Amino acid sequence: MRHAAAIIVCSIAFLVGCSKSPPEGDVLRLALETSPNKLDPAFVVDVAEGQICSLIYQGLVRFAPTGEVVPDAALRWEIDPDGRRYVFRLDPLARFSDGRRVTAGDVIASFERILSPDERSPRTWVLDRIRGAPAYVDGKASSIDGLSSPDDSTVVVELEEPFRPFLQLLAMPAAYIVAAKDDGGNTQPAATDEASSGPVSLAGQPVGSGRWVLTRWNRGDALELEPNPFYPGPQPRIGGVRFRIIPEAFTRIAEFESGSLDVLRIPHAELDRFLDDDTRRHLIQTQSELRVVYIGLNNQKGPLSDIRVRHALNMGVDVDRVVEVLTRGHAVRATGAIPPALPGYETRTPYKFDPDRARKLLAEAGYADGLELEIWQRDSPEGNRVVEAVQGYLLELGVRVRIVKREWSAFKEAVSRGRVDAFFLDWYADYPDAENFLYPLFHSENAGGGGNRSFYSNPEVDRLIELSQRSPETGGGGALYSRIDRLIYDDAPWLYLYFPTAFVIVSPRVQGYTFPVVYLGEDLSTVSITVEGAP
Repeated sequence: MRHAAAIIVCSIAFLVGCSKSPPEGDVLRLALETSPNKLDPAFVVDVAEGQICSLIYQGLVRFAPTGEVVPDAALRWEIDPDGRRYVFRLDPLARFSDGRRVTAGDVIASFERILSPDERSPRTWVLDRIRGAPAYVDGKASSIDGLSSPDDSTVVVELEEPFRPFLQLLAMPAAYIVAAKDDGGNTQPAATDEASSGPVSLAGQPVGSGRWVLTRWNRGDALELEPNPFYPGPQPRIGGVRFRIIPEAFTRIAEFESGSLDVLRIPHAELDRFLDDDTRRHLIQTQSELRVVYIGLNNQKGPLSDIRVRHALNMGVDVDRVVEVLTRGHAVRATGAIPPALPGYETRTPYKFDPDRARKLLAEAGYADGLELEIWQRDSPEGNRVVEAVQGYLLELGVRVRIVKREWSAFKEAVSRGRVDAFFLDWYADYPDAENFLYPLFHSENAGGGGNRSFYSNPEVDRLIELSQRSPETGGGGALYSRIDRLIYDDAPWLYLYFPTAFVIVSPRVQGYTFPVVYLGEDLSTVSITVEGAP
C-alpha cells in the first residue's frame, strides 16, 4: 500500500511539473554529439534521437547489450514454423508513464501510424513486410490485413513472406509503442517540433512505457530523465540521467577528465594516451563496431567494370599497413562486408599486397600505361587520411587518383546516380544481422540510392540473399551468409578496408555500465553510482 501511494504522489508531482530532481551525485551524466530534433519514434533518423527514445519507449522486444533480442512490452512470443505469423503476449503490468495500461490496441495504432501515408514517416521500411502494409502505405486500404488483436493482451503480426530478421526490426525505434487516443479522443501534442499527430504527452512531454521518463528538455543544451514510477520491473539503481549536447570531441574529453561526464567515447586520435595510462586503462571497454569502412568501386563505369582492374586495386594497396598506421591497429582488416561481431563473419585469405601482380592485371585489362580515377569523399579526418594513403599506393601502379571532396547531399546524389568512379564510405548496421550488410549493399534491386552504390550485380548473389531472408530459423543463417559474403569478396566490388573497434572509458564512480553492441541496447537498468561520502 505504501508503494502504491508513493507512485500516486510521484505521478501527481510530475503531472503538475513539480517533480523533485534527484540529488546531483545520483545522476548518470552522458553526452550526445548531436541534438535530437524529435523524440517521436516515427521520425527517429539519428543516434541521438534513437538513444533517448530507447529509454522512454518500449517495443514489443528490445536489444540487450549483447545485441540479442529480448522481451520488452511483450513477455513472450511464438513464431509459426513457416516464419510468417508472430503472436506476441503483452506484459499485463506494462504501463505508460501516465499510468494507463499498454494494450494491443496501442501496438496496432503505433504500427498503423508509422505506415500511414498521412504521417510520411521515413521508416516505413521497418514494418512494410507486414501483410497488407504496402496497400495501406499507398492509401489503397483503410487497415492492415496482417495486424490483429484477439484480445487486449495479444498482438498477431502476419508477414507477406518470411523474413528472418523481422524480430530485430521490431526492436528498432520505428516499432516502439506510443499511447493511442483514449475513448474520448483526447490527446496532447508530443515533445516534437511538428506535434499535431505525434505521441500523446504528459505535461508537454512524450508518453511512453519505457523504464525512464523525460522530465526536462532544453533544446540544443541538455535532456534529463527520471525513472518511470509505473514501470513494472525493478526500478533503476540511480535517480536520473542527464544528457548534455557536446558536439566537439575535445570538449567531451575535457568534460570527462574534469569529472563532469561519466562515459566518454574515446576518439582514435586520443586512444593511445588513454591506453598508456595505467591508472585508467582498466576503466576502458571495447566493442567491435557493426560498421565497415570501404572504398566503393562503380562496377558499371569504365575500367572498373573489369574484374581484373578491381582485383588490381585491391592488390595494389597495403591495407594491413593502412590499418596499423591510421587506426593504430585498433581495427580488423575487412575480407568481406560482415563485421566480426555477427554470425556470418569469416576469416578468409585477403587480397595479397602484390604491386607486381596488380600491374600485370592492369596490363591484361588494357591499362599497361595506367589509368585515371576519381575517388569522392566527404571531408572528414578519417576519410582524408585513408583516401590520401590509397592515392599514394595506387600512384605506384600508374593509377592517377584525383580526390574530390563534396558536402554530404552533393556527395550522396552523385554516388547514388552512378556518376563517380569510386567513393570512400562506411556502413553502420540498422540492426545486428548480416542481412543488413548483404541485402542493402549488394542486392541488384538496391543499385544506387538503395545502398548498393557500387552498382554490383550478380544473379547468384541475389538468389542466395533472398534465400537467407526467407530462412525461418531464428538462430541460423551464418553459413549461408558466409558463402554469400565470400562470393561477393571474390568479385571485388569494393576496395575493402577495415572494421573499426570502438572504445569507451567509464568513470570509476559508475558501476554496471555495459558498452552495447547496438547503441539501443543499454537501458541503464543495472547502472549504479558510488556517491562520494556514502558508506
